Amino acid sequence: MRIDSPGGSSIASDVIWRELTVTKNEKPGRPLVASMSDLAASGGYYVAMAAPLIVAQPATLTGSIGIFGGKFVTGGAFEKIGANIEGVIIGRNAGLESPDRPFTESERQKLREQIGSFYKGFVEKVAASRKLPVERVEELAQGRVWTGAQAHGRGLVDALGGLDRAIALAKERAGIAPETVVEVVTYPARRTLAELLIEELTGGGEDRQMEAVISVLGGLRTAELRALGMLTAPARLFNPGEPLALMPYGF
Repeated sequence: MRIDSPGGSSIASDVIWRELTVTKNEKPGRPLVASMSDLAASGGYYVAMAAPLIVAQPATLTGSIGIFGGKFVTGGAFEKIGANIEGVIIGRNAGLESPDRPFTESERQKLREQIGSFYKGFVEKVAASRKLPVERVEELAQGRVWTGAQAHGRGLVDALGGLDRAIALAKERAGIAPETVVEVVTYPARRTLAELLIEELTGGGEDRQMEAVISVLGGLRTAELRALGMLTAPARLFNPGEPLALMPYGF
C-alpha cells in the first residue's frame, strides 16, 4: 500500500484503517506493507499503522499524530455584501458547524470533547500497532512531524527506502522469489501528459479535442516543443522513488 497524504478527514482515515485491519486479519499469512512517499502525516500515518511493516524514505514527512478542529466564521463577510443567513436549529449543539457565527461555550466544549476522544484513540492505536507504551507514544505525538529517518529511530517506522524496497520486503514476507516480476497496480489510473496539461491550463480534463491536438506531438513546431519541454522540466529533475514535497505556491 502506497501512501502520499498529509491527512485530512478523521472519519475517512478511520474507515481506511478499519478496512486494512479487516483485510490483514482475514488472511494473516497475506503480508501488508505500507510504503510512505513524500507525506504520511496525521491521517496518512493513521492508515499506515494498520500495516505490520512500514517503510519510509529518509526524508518522508511523517508522524503528526494529532488532531485539530475549528471553523471559519463567514457571517460578517456575507453581511458586507448584503447576504443574510438564517437557520433552524433543534438541539443545544446542533449549530456547532454553522459558519455564520462563532462557537457558543457549549459548542466549544463539545468540540474539545470530540477532538480529545479521537486523539486518545489515535494514540492508543499507534501504541498497539507499534507495540509501544502509551506514554512513549504521547511523547512522540502531540502533532509533532518527523522525517522518515527520525521516525525510524523512534519506532514509528520499520525500514527506510522507497517503493522498490517495500515491494522487496512484501515479496520476502509472501515467499515470492526476489527475481519474480510482480505487477504494481496504481489507483487512480495514471493520466496522460495531455490530460495533465489540459487540467493545469483549463482547470479540467474534459476537452477531448484539445487533448487530441496536444497528443499529436509530431505536428508541433519547434517553439511549441520548447514550451512543452519547459512545462515538463520539473518532472525530469528528480529520480524515481526520490521524496518530494509540494509546498504552497511553489514546486
